[in-house]
Formats: sequence, structure tokens, C-alpha cells
Amino acid sequence: MVLPKIKEINSILAFAKKAFTKGSFRYITQYVNGLISLNKKTVKKISEASSEIKNQSALNYVLTESKFEYEILTNRYLEKIRYMFKNISVYLIIDDTLVERNGDTVQEAQYHYDHNTGKKIKGHQFFTALLWTPIIQLPIFPELYSKETNSKIEMAQSLVDRLELAKIKINTVLFDSWYAEQEIIRKCIKTKARVVCSIKTNRKLKIGNKRKWRSLSFISERIRSQKLNKSIIDNKTYETYSSVVTLNHLPSVKLVISEQINKDDELTGKVHLISTNINDSVEEIIRTYKHRWKIETYHRDIKQNLGFATVFFARREGIVRHSILASITYAVLSLFMFRKGISMTLGECCEYLKEKATASLVKEIVEIENKPERLEKFEEVFIS
Repeated sequence: MVLPKIKEINSILAFAKKAFTKGSFRYITQYVNGLISLNKKTVKKISEASSEIKNQSALNYVLTESKFEYEILTNRYLEKIRYMFKNISVYLIIDDTLVERNGDTVQEAQYHYDHNTGKKIKGHQFFTALLWTPIIQLPIFPELYSKETNSKIEMAQSLVDRLELAKIKINTVLFDSWYAEQEIIRKCIKTKARVVCSIKTNRKLKIGNKRKWRSLSFISERIRSQKLNKSIIDNKTYETYSSVVTLNHLPSVKLVISEQINKDDELTGKVHLISTNINDSVEEIIRTYKHRWKIETYHRDIKQNLGFATVFFARREGIVRHSILASITYAVLSLFMFRKGISMTLGECCEYLKEKATASLVKEIVEIENKPERLEKFEEVFIS
């Protein structure tokens, strides 16, 4: 397939120009177009489909060795986000995702525990984050995590600091129990952001004015039915318990123990949530935490639609650059849909832009009046 030029995407991507040389940016634009347009998203296929990329080695060089100013790219991207999210309530969702990678020559591939399969998988784990608002969501660039890098907890802390430095005001921070460490929660509180997260049942806490520390599992197992309330949230029924509690080295938080009831009136497992705003209602905490699922959708989209898990690099530089470019592609697609007022899935947006750009290219060739020139252009684009 020929690689069409998606003009709408190219104009949005202009913010990234200063992070690359002029020639490299032209290749990066083609690469992003390839991640959107092609079914097989590999460096080889993108090189073959592009009329502007000389060969695969040239694109490989841009993706692994040429100028790639990470700080400039990040700062310009955050500037764009700050402008976009002015006067909007922003949720920061923190998580990580795993890409399976085997082979002894793949740099920084190691075994990570996969929560979905319950097994250890060899590959790359990325620290990820998403800025979500009711009108648009934009990802933060992924960070490769390994034994050679900072911990994911340290990455989360650095991200909160960076967003504060960029003057992006975060209303609420969401994460699962793995990230629910006191260091992150305290840092978020310092920036005046609310934290809503799940916590593990081995955490020790004190209820109300009681002096004795108890494990959350001890409390959760002994809640009496008369202490439970029923809450209906988004047409789903929950049995809930709530209380103001104290966790180690943290101010008082609101604890919610929630168990969803399915259509057969069966309970489907407990969830243990906290909010650093003790005035939050049970309904508000549960409804807010459900937004955390948005980042799982983001992971699925970049893996299934934008080649995040299929494009292969053995060297660390290529692994990192590709992950960033996949997230930038997601961002420009989101910005395109926002600007046009279009509501569709990411996959549908890729198909829409591919068809639109291809039709425009065909029309451009057909309208060439000189027949030899028209045939030459046709051969250049569709045959070579």
C-alpha cells in the first residue's frame, strides 16, 4: 500500500519540529502517517510504502541515532497541553503496561509480572500516564522501566513534579493499589491534587479516633451487614461501607469498601478505595475511580492500532523513541477528533484518515492534465 500524506495530522504534529533536524522531522512525519495508515506497522513496511523515505536503513537511523531532543519535545508538548487544558478539570491517571519481547540481543528486556495472566513475561515494561478531561484525553510520553532505571514510584513522583513545573493544574490523581505509596500520595497532596486510589488489604489503618492499628483485611472481613449501605451508580448497585481513617504518615482519608451486585443479586468481589478528600461521598469516590479504566483503553488502542507492541527494535534508543512516537500519534489523533468535533474510536479514526488521504491523492493524480506526466506520477506513487 502507498503511504498517503495525512495533511490534518501533519499540521498538528508541527509542534514537534524543533526536536528534530529538518530531514529527520520529514521522516518522523512519514513514520506517524505509517502508524496510522498501514495494517502492518513495521519500519520495513513504512519505508517501502513511503515515497519520501530512501530506504529502511535511513528510517532506522532516524529512529535510533539521529537528533532527538527529548526535553524540547516534552516541553513543547506540555505547553500545548497547558494551553488546551486551561480552566478545565484535569485527571492524571498513572499506570504501566507490558510488551512481550524475547531474544538475548534485545536491550533491557527482563522478566516482569503480568497481572492479566498471573505469570512472569519477558519483555519491556513502560510507566504510562494519561491526562483525562471530559472533552479530550492526552497521554504523557511512556518511560521504559527496568533494573537500570528509576523505580516506577520514582517515575510517578517525577511526573507530578514536572506537571507542576509546567503549570498544568491537576484536579485528581488516579492509580491502582500498586502505586498507592505514601510518597506519591503526599506529593500529590502538596500540589493540592486529590488522590483517589485503591489500596492493598495488608495496609494498616486506624478508624476514626480508635488508637489500635488494624490491617484493612481484618476490618473488611468483619464488617457487619447492618453497617452496609446500598448505592446505585451508573445503573449498577453496590454494597458499601465508608469511614474516615488514618494511614501511616498520611492525613485522614475517606475509606470506601465496595462490592458490586450483579443482575442475579450476587456480589462480585470487594474493592478498597481511598480519597484524600474526606468530604467526598461514596458515590463520588466510586464514580471517580472508574475513570482509571480510561488508561487501560489507551493501552489497548496504542497496541492494537498504533504498533506500540508490534514494531521491533533491539536497541534501547529505538525502543524508547518508538514508544514516544506511538503516544504522539495517539495524541494527534485525539486532537484531530477534538478539533473536528468527531466522535469515533481510535481505530475508526485511523480508517477515516487513511481513506480520506488516499482519495485525495488519487484525485490529485487524476487532475493532472498532461497524460505522460499523469502516468509517471501514478507509477511513482502506486507502482514503485
